[in-house]
Amino acid sequence: MMDHPRPLGIFNQMWGQAGVADATILNTAIEEMVLAEALGFASIWIGEHHLPPGTGGFYGRVPAAEVFLGHLSGRLRRIGLGTGVKLFATDARRAAEEMMTLNLLAPDRVEFGIGQGPTLPDSTETRTEKALRFRAQMTALLDHLRGVVRVGEKPLSLAPAPDLAQRIWVAARDDASIDFAAAQGLNFVVGQAENGIAQSRFVQRYRAAGGRGEARGVRLVFVAETRAEAEAECAEATELYFGLLGYKGYHADGITAGLLPETADSPAEKRRQVDFLAGTPDDVAQMLNDHIALTGIDRLDVMPQLPGIRTEAVARSLRLIATEVRPRLRFPEKREAA
Repeated sequence: MMDHPRPLGIFNQMWGQAGVADATILNTAIEEMVLAEALGFASIWIGEHHLPPGTGGFYGRVPAAEVFLGHLSGRLRRIGLGTGVKLFATDARRAAEEMMTLNLLAPDRVEFGIGQGPTLPDSTETRTEKALRFRAQMTALLDHLRGVVRVGEKPLSLAPAPDLAQRIWVAARDDASIDFAAAQGLNFVVGQAENGIAQSRFVQRYRAAGGRGEARGVRLVFVAETRAEAEAECAEATELYFGLLGYKGYHADGITAGLLPETADSPAEKRRQVDFLAGTPDDVAQMLNDHIALTGIDRLDVMPQLPGIRTEAVARSLRLIATEVRPRLRFPEKREAA
């Protein structure tokens, strides 16, 4: 592993605890993003969520990421702005219009993570059918960005923006969709909630399929001056987050695959099993470097906020990440894009 400095970004799921007003969640996040730009972070990605409040302790508050990012483009002047990840809540034509409009508001600063989203419990669509529909939507989206007008359709009102394809990161887990991303010359992204061993296989698949773009990853991170302080500040967040992810979804998949034990009997073990990295700058830098080496990612975003962590503690963590952790991160030599 060579020392090749890379941009470090911020990822925010825009989660808020039940009972906290939507406006409070958004305004707090904006202030953290203003700080992130001042600290020199390269980008901010925003989670998009459409599900209503469930039984968990928190849920997402931004169903329209481009609207939120459009506001940020006027507040922040330098930092990159991205969707993490954009879902096809409407059709591909509308998605292209939203992306192209945001690019006009923030030229050369926009980035688009695009994914399939979770399979809903009441869905009658199989995973294979869902992935096939996603690839069809992506093909239509790329056509719109490139100015291709299909039979029976009308051109968009905005001028084509083919270069936006280079600013797309595909979030996919099925082989066919990973191969599609590679064949289309798109970038690839793995999220904050997955086991690193599983993620490494997806990145390897992308590279084996000829993917020459950027493979990007995300980790949930909290940094404090001491381990005791990190443990105390993360105590409530640990229980909330494990309550949301534990024994479900990616965590359950990891147990089934033999990557994780069937129990988690301490807060530290709960965090380890759901990849919630907390500790001193030395601790977190080492854990992030281990993750980079394991997965083979080219670029990293950190998620420094989680319901249950005080706003003041998030700000201190951001400063420590910027000054103490970021300089210690090491990446493999960057590949040349195709």
